[in-house]
Formats: sequence, C-alpha cells, structure tokens
Amino acid sequence: MRSGFHLAAGILIASLTASEAQQTAPPGDGATSTLKVSVRRVAVDVVVTDQAGKPVKGLTADDFRILEDGKPQPARSFEAYNADPQPPMQMPKLPPNTFSNFAGGPQAGPASVVLYDLLNTPLDSQSYAREQLLSYLKNRQASTPVAIFVLTDRLHMLQGFTDDDNLLIAALNQKNGRRYKSSNLQTGDEATRQSDALDRTEGNSNGSADVRDTGFQAVSSMLKHMETMESSALLDRRVEVTAEALVEISSFLSGMPGRKNLIWLSGSFPAGVLPDPDLGDRDSLNITRTYSEVIQRATNALNQSHTAVYPVDVRGIQTNPMFSGSSDVNFPPGSGKDLRAVRTYAQQQGADHATMDTIGDETGGHAFYNTNGLKEAIGTAVTDGSTYYSMTYSPSNTKADGAMRHIRVECLKAGYHLSYRQKYFADNSKAPVVLADDSSNDAMALALRHGAPPAHELFFEAHVQREGAPVAATPQQLALLVTYRVAQDKKHPRSPAANGPVMMQHYLVSYALLGRQLELPVGEDGARHGNLEFAAMAFDDDGDTMDGIRTKVQDAIKPERYEQIQKGAYELVQRIDIPLGAAALRLGVRDAQTGRLGSMELRLPLALTP
Repeated sequence: MRSGFHLAAGILIASLTASEAQQTAPPGDGATSTLKVSVRRVAVDVVVTDQAGKPVKGLTADDFRILEDGKPQPARSFEAYNADPQPPMQMPKLPPNTFSNFAGGPQAGPASVVLYDLLNTPLDSQSYAREQLLSYLKNRQASTPVAIFVLTDRLHMLQGFTDDDNLLIAALNQKNGRRYKSSNLQTGDEATRQSDALDRTEGNSNGSADVRDTGFQAVSSMLKHMETMESSALLDRRVEVTAEALVEISSFLSGMPGRKNLIWLSGSFPAGVLPDPDLGDRDSLNITRTYSEVIQRATNALNQSHTAVYPVDVRGIQTNPMFSGSSDVNFPPGSGKDLRAVRTYAQQQGADHATMDTIGDETGGHAFYNTNGLKEAIGTAVTDGSTYYSMTYSPSNTKADGAMRHIRVECLKAGYHLSYRQKYFADNSKAPVVLADDSSNDAMALALRHGAPPAHELFFEAHVQREGAPVAATPQQLALLVTYRVAQDKKHPRSPAANGPVMMQHYLVSYALLGRQLELPVGEDGARHGNLEFAAMAFDDDGDTMDGIRTKVQDAIKPERYEQIQKGAYELVQRIDIPLGAAALRLGVRDAQTGRLGSMELRLPLALTP
C-alpha cells in the first residue's frame, strides 16, 4: 500500500503552482496583490534491491541523497510504495448488460504493459515466449492491471488494462498467431544464405578445386551485395518501427498517474551494426550504422511518461549458430572464417544486450538475458517495479534550456543496488503539460482511450440496451465515420473498406451515478446546478476509433429531486448509434465542477435483453 499522495502526476517534469498566497499590502495602501510562484519539480522512482536481488522495504527519506549534475538537491516529497498481494473482492452480480467501474479491490503496485515483440524475435523463440507468458498469467498472485501489446509491422493492442487474468489469457489464445505476423525480421545468416550457397557450388571452380572462376565469383559478389543492402534496409525499418512503438506506448501511458512498468519480450534490438570484414569495403561501409539517437528518443519519451522498461531476451541461453547441426556453412581450415564467425556473433550478442541494458537502466528498469526462465523474469520485473520509492525535487539549476541533466540517487545504507532513470531534458517551462488530474476536456479524452484502465474518481453503473435491427448509416453519420477513418489511416494505411452501406446499431445507455459524490452548488434561483459530461466511444477490433459522442448536461435540480439524488443516484439516458463492426465501447462520465471522472470499457456486440 502507498503512503501519502503522488505529486508528480506521472510526468518527467512539470510546472506546478507551489503557492498562490494573497499578501495584504502595508496598512493604508488599500491594495491587495497576489503572488504566484512556479516551482519546477522532477520526479524520480527508485527501486532498491539487496544482494540477493530482493526488493528492500522500510527505507525513509533520510536514507537517500539526490544529485543533479553532481550537485545535491533537497527532496520535496517522498513516498514508499509496497506491492502487497491483495485478494480480489467479490463483486455483487449485476443484471444482464449492466456494468460498473467499481474497483474490485485495492491495487497492489503500478500498472504493467507487456510488449510481445514479434518484429524483433526469431520465429523459433516466439512460441516459447508465448508459453512462458501464459504460464505466468495462469499462476500470478497479484491484482495489478496488465495490458498486452503485440508488435509486428506496427503496434497492436491485444488486450487493454485489466486485472482479470482470464481475459488476458483468452486474448493470447484467441488472437495470437493468426493475425499478428511480421515479415521484416531477418538474421545475419539468412541475409546472405543464397549467395553463400552459390559460392559453394561446383560452378565456382574452373576445373580445379584450387582455381576460382572469376566470372562466377563476380556474380556471387553482386548477389551478396544485393542481399546485404536488403538486409540493412529491413533492419533500418525494424528499428524505426520499434522506436515508434515505444513512443506510442509512452503516449498511451502518459495520462496515467505514477509509475508504470513496460515488460518488453523481445529477441534483439541492436544499438548499431559493425563493419563486416568478409564484405568488400563498399558493402562494409554501407551496412555500418548506429541507432543511438533513435534509442535515445524512445527512452526520453518513456521517461516523460514515467515508464520503467524491463527488456527480457526471449531467446534464453544461446549458442553460436555456427555450431548448430542445422547450419550448412563450411569453415575451411586456415581461412580464419571460423574465428570471424565467433567474433561477429559475440559482438552482435553484446550489442543486443548492451541496448537492453541501456534502455532498462536509463528508464529505471532492468534487463533480463541469458536465462530460460522467462516467466520468472516477468514475475521479477513486476515485483521489482511494484516496490519502490518515489521522490521529487526542485532543481537548483532553473534554466529551461532543453539541456540534458544527469540524475544520481545514493542510498546511505551500504549493500543495496538502486535502479532509477538517470537523465532528463530541461524542457521549456512554457510548453503545455497535461496532468493526470487536469479538469479540462483533455482528461476526459485520456479516460476514453481504448484499453486504458478504468477511472474510479466517479463511481457509476451503466445499463446498455440494444434496440431494433441495424440500419444503414445516414449521410451525417457517414461523414463522421469518414473523419475518424481518415485520422486512423494517417497513422497506419489499411485496405479500403468493402463497398456497400455502413450499418449502424442503435443503443440506449442508462447511466446511474452515486449522488453524494457529485458537486451540485446552489444557484441564485435556489436550485442545485449540475455540470456533467457523458461520453461514449466505439472501437474496432484493432483498437481504432470508429465513432463517438459527448453530451454536456447543464441541469437545474429542484430541492425534492436533489434529496432523492443524495439518497440514491443521478440518472441519465444517452442514445447512441454504433457501427455494426464495433468490438468495444468505452463509457465516461465527468463532473465539471470538480474535474473528477469515471470510465469503463465493455465488449461488443451485446446480447438482446428484455
């Protein structure tokens, strides 16, 4: 359980109003001035483990020291988060097609995202990674919400945030392997397999094993050059898509307060490609590249969303493929090709693991590799990321010049290992920042994101009733659907929709909000006034927005009705039309007086009920 309140709101750095105090002028001046002081705060989450790798609990603010660019920084706030497993609460059974956003019990630790990376994982390791993930979900003892994403040629949401392990398992069993495949993964051996095979044919010799046919060698060299260039282009694309996916996940998590964990199940993500002595000077120069800037951009976005990354190498304990019985590559004695193969493999594996370490260390997480116990690694990542200390400080260097600042946290008690994000950029304080408790419409938009955790600031129930048979969309409805479709196609182009009318299903949504949680001030007319907003958003099976509606209600409530609301619920009925192919519906309510909101998500289509 946590102690205190989290002040950082899940962002890297924010301009917060520290004090808005009215100061009275000296007597006789007759004027009153308001002093506003803007204080910049940096949030740092620290995971502390002992020599056995176990999380350390019970530390206090006096046990830590924070430094920025080598200069001590006094802590402004300190909180300890302990992930104690909580048994799920038994919820009362609701009538058919009636749903609630009531929390089933206290949340033990931060939310976790599992990124099942098929783009960077060899095919022979993908099934094992899936089996290990399923095994972990079937046996985990926690109530933390988990979301699962799949990365192929683009990012897909397999299952939004839920603490229901059955939903997570069902999503993996129903969708994995049929729809999500990647064609951009290619190993170094695969890149030149055809040219290597051609080089070993009898046509490469000119009547003698010791004499090489120069013309044949030229053809083989050209083929190897083409294969190398294709492999390099595919690698560039893989790195670009992977970085975009990490940035997209960080954007998805940015509206959630506090720390989040990203468990990245992957096979490889190199920081760079080294020259290959087996290639000519031109090819060796063309394939040499570094992706450090791309990696840095992704880690910056993850830090800004307060997300710690735990990369897990799903290949497990590895051996050099040159020793595999399935390899058909020959290593002639004295050629030095075997030594280069050993060196190249060691360099590539070292680069992969170095990238995993970099992303893990710079975001406050930890990398796992050279282990076949993937489910244990996943469990350790969740446990480590659920027991931590959160602290904020106001930098003594107040310049918002965009420069990189280095963070160092020290524990004054010896023998402990600390994991935390180690740098941030001092962004311009005038840049807009969206806080998780923002009372603007942006907060409602964040709560309506597909797959986001339910918001619990306002508790409500909703009965969703399907009415009548589907009907063809009106011209006005079609115009709105096209607007959403164009916006989604800009993110990832898809094949055109099939010809024919778009069919819409009519629904009635009956909301019931707990009356005593609403702010209903008295107006000059003596009535109570409510300022509420109700919203519904429909998504397709890929999680793309299909349609939506937002209803603002300015309600004047007479005394007798107000008394009934306080004893029971505030009720409202919303009529919506949803495209027939919608797979999910997200509902949200917001009290504009306080900025508090509630949200939940349900699967479509719904069964007909009386």
